[in-house]
Amino acid sequence: MRKVYKNIFGEVISKSNAAKLNEYHLYYYEEGSDFLKEVEFINEDSVYNINYFLNEEENEDQVLEYLKEKSDFFDIEKRETTDGITISTNKLYSLSVDELPLISKTVFKTDDLENFICSQVIDNETGKPQLEKTVKCWYTTDGNGEKYAAIEFSYEDDGKLELAVDKTSDPENEENWSHYDYDTFQDLQDKIETDITYYKTAALLPKETYQV
Repeated sequence: MRKVYKNIFGEVISKSNAAKLNEYHLYYYEEGSDFLKEVEFINEDSVYNINYFLNEEENEDQVLEYLKEKSDFFDIEKRETTDGITISTNKLYSLSVDELPLISKTVFKTDDLENFICSQVIDNETGKPQLEKTVKCWYTTDGNGEKYAAIEFSYEDDGKLELAVDKTSDPENEENWSHYDYDTFQDLQDKIETDITYYKTAALLPKETYQV
């Protein structure tokens, strides 16, 4: 593994400089590549959090035991990519509270991994999404050309749209935002040239990749 030390602002620093800081981050990259494998968050020489990126060849149970030896608080992330969509499955462990993780799935367009389009919390016992906790975002650019979440969507426990908050008319002024629900969704669609059917329900994936 190749180690890279960074300060809390994400700036690369030397190992000796890191040792002088109360808090820093240690990045582990696979040898000979830029693939990020693990990030340790270190405060006063103690690892207080770890982000671990799991690949298909690894045994998750073994990784779990490895991480337990290093910290009580860590996150295991596994990413899958298909048809221009990337799905990130996160298991967040806080062993001082519970042995079971908080599981979530986050969906991105593969060409934009900075802005999620869907986030779901998964029930530990059933493995099914808690639809009422699903959040989706539709993006556009503001007057300065900056991408932002122009419409935010929340859902009822049956997966139907509960509320769509449209900020496009005036992103900075909440008083001018428009609100829609499942029954008035078509009014929102009529304002937008692209098909936003994906946002009408809490289904995890866009129609072209969604398997019933």
